Amino acid sequence: RGLLKELLKRSQYSSEQGYPESLVNQDDMGYYGKIGIGTPPQYFYVHFDTGSSTLWVNSVYCNSQACSSHNLFNPNESSTYESNNQPFSITYGTGSVQGVIGYDTVTMGELNVTNQKIGLSTSEPGNHFARPLHDGLMGLAFMPDQETIVDTMIQEGVIEEPIFAFYMTGDSESGSQVVFGGTDPSQYQGQINWVPVQKSSHWQLLVMLYNVNRGLFGAQTSFLFFQYVFACSEVSSLPPLTFVMNGAHLHLPASAYVLQDEDSNGNCRSGISKSHEQYRNGLPYWILGDIFIRQFYTVFDQGNARVGFATLA
Repeated sequence: RGLLKELLKRSQYSSEQGYPESLVNQDDMGYYGKIGIGTPPQYFYVHFDTGSSTLWVNSVYCNSQACSSHNLFNPNESSTYESNNQPFSITYGTGSVQGVIGYDTVTMGELNVTNQKIGLSTSEPGNHFARPLHDGLMGLAFMPDQETIVDTMIQEGVIEEPIFAFYMTGDSESGSQVVFGGTDPSQYQGQINWVPVQKSSHWQLLVMLYNVNRGLFGAQTSFLFFQYVFACSEVSSLPPLTFVMNGAHLHLPASAYVLQDEDSNGNCRSGISKSHEQYRNGLPYWILGDIFIRQFYTVFDQGNARVGFATLA
């Protein structure tokens, strides 16, 4: 009986299995997962961000307008919370947050991480984080000098492989999920096309697209950065964009990169806008966000420093 239990325990960590967490798609502008923090758990919806490393949530210490309509973590109501009073400050492409660091238990579905570093916000200037569902953010960046919750999962033996994968559906569809510790084979078909990470920060990849040569993946970013406006009547005739990565050709149809929100002039806005940082290391610099990731089953493999793409099932 003990051997069978051990074999079952090992089998759940197969690279083709893992721990799934359902995601909520908020108007194609962001994907949120429900997590519990503390003992007993206090629940929050967090945005998953591959461009930063810190897990933080709104707290009772925050008086900003952005915190007023969201769930707030109260460390005094958790018997497992520990504080070190270390401050943190993060500036994103849009929005910023300041707060203090603590440690507590984090749960996601069947996952249980007992000593996770958590940021408790004290200030969130502006209204970027005021949108519904945004109780906080879970950083999943690939940075050697900064640990994420994936690193904590590995250290505590919660998962065996430092892998997480995204399946993102459109706004009117259900079923979006993130999987930690493996993949969900039912969500994709064929082989996974692997692309090596060029630099171990922010999951930076080499991309070929006409005159575009470098991309940056960001699961928090809802728009590819490039700029176009199209007549809505022309969308069906627009060509797909083809991204070549490590020999694999990944096609993005116009129905994906043009947002169907016709204005009074009959124009549709593109999900491709200009980057605030146009060049890095002498090469054009793109951030490939949810609009791109939605078209593929996307796997982030930290242990092998690579990102994988597979055709959706």
